[in-house]
Amino acid sequence: MAKKPNDDLFEKSTMTFGEHLEELRVCLFRGVIGLALGCVIGFAIANHVVRFFQSPLERAMEKYYLRTALEDFDKQYGEVTYEVERMIRDEKLVPESMQIDAGRLAQALNLHYPEQIGSLNISAYWFTLGDFLSDGAQRLCKALFDAKNESGTPEATCWKLLDDDERKIVQSLAKSAEALTPEQQGELLQVLNSLAGKRELHESPEFAKLRGFDADLTQTLFDKVWQFFGYETAATSDTVGQIRTALVENFDPEQSRRLNKLLLARVYSGDLKKARVNVLPLFAWRPVKIRFQSLKAEEPFMVWMKAAVITGLVFASPYLILQIWLFVAAGLYPHEKNYVYLYFPISILLFVGGAALAFVFVFDPVLSFLFTFNRGMNAEFEPRIGEWLSFVLILPLGFGISFQLPLVMLFLNRIGVASLEFYIQQWRVAILIICVVSMVLTPADPISMLLMAVPLCFLYVLGIFMCKYMPSGKSPFAEAYEP
Repeated sequence: MAKKPNDDLFEKSTMTFGEHLEELRVCLFRGVIGLALGCVIGFAIANHVVRFFQSPLERAMEKYYLRTALEDFDKQYGEVTYEVERMIRDEKLVPESMQIDAGRLAQALNLHYPEQIGSLNISAYWFTLGDFLSDGAQRLCKALFDAKNESGTPEATCWKLLDDDERKIVQSLAKSAEALTPEQQGELLQVLNSLAGKRELHESPEFAKLRGFDADLTQTLFDKVWQFFGYETAATSDTVGQIRTALVENFDPEQSRRLNKLLLARVYSGDLKKARVNVLPLFAWRPVKIRFQSLKAEEPFMVWMKAAVITGLVFASPYLILQIWLFVAAGLYPHEKNYVYLYFPISILLFVGGAALAFVFVFDPVLSFLFTFNRGMNAEFEPRIGEWLSFVLILPLGFGISFQLPLVMLFLNRIGVASLEFYIQQWRVAILIICVVSMVLTPADPISMLLMAVPLCFLYVLGIFMCKYMPSGKSPFAEAYEP
């Protein structure tokens, strides 16, 4: 015969409707006060919170920039030596390509340090290695040497203006069967710069009839219309003619060299690039810079507000949960309260464990995997300040929610929806469902999905053990009373 239930079980759990409303009002008021105090704390430390959540992305971006710097150095400057690798990996310095105007650099040094530098004579219109086209140096040597028996051509004039030593250099380089080394190209540059410095070159009849590239361009209808309104176009301008006129009025050795460089680039257009300023290709070491973009003026402020509110919610959550519990517990039976006391701490630990796993171990491999596509597509990565915060918050939240799997399994088992044997028999289907859930709760990459799915498989086994060994409890009203 079933035992008679004790009426005292209802004494602490029965409330009138008005009492429930009053309790709800008090709990809501306390919760709002607690949330407001939490937000005050959140606003005070919002900047520190944003910096804290930036750290995983900054680490991944720093590794990405350093790997990219090593690859770029290998492509541009050849083999990466031990010293260069140490500078990049240990000192976190990356090389940055620079093009320096050698002429202006020499001018600035002479102006600011006349006693130390002396007379540093470097022209902005000297020829450099960068002026040669591919295999252009060797072809230029042969063209100069082949013109020794010609007459009445610009090439023959160039040969005649060379002295004996320069002709020997050109002759030896022209007979070279292999590609010219950088040292041999340097010897050819001395010959070219010597030619460019001779006034006789542009004053010779062969070069005097040459005009600049711009004057030989075909006039289009647009050029004619633009010229009608009095504007100068590329087809009507003649840089060479303008320099010639200026030299007649007032001779300037620097402008004479500039004119000669333009004319030589015209004559040997198949071997030399179009005339340009003398620049030196160098690289400078600079620290790695991690920057975030904001495309709207209010975006950083909104990120700061979001971080402050979320931080305030986290700080106020224990007090909010307490107020919710005080309201709900008033309507629960004692045995139902025992369930909450037992399983709620486990739920908190699982959530914190999942979020910590995502923040500490998952971010780095996921971001490194995603950054590989930037290198493959030669795309620069400059994250927006509003997007990375959503990414950093969603991933730990997804991990924390998914780690509730053992408690969900235990709940379904205790209410009779799924038995222990069902969990054991359907483990293959469970793994498939885990993979699908992991794909939904993580970004669209396989690394983060696997990093969530593998722990969930172990948690699935933990859920089976919890269903088997955790105490089930017993309701005092499970047996009917017959008076």
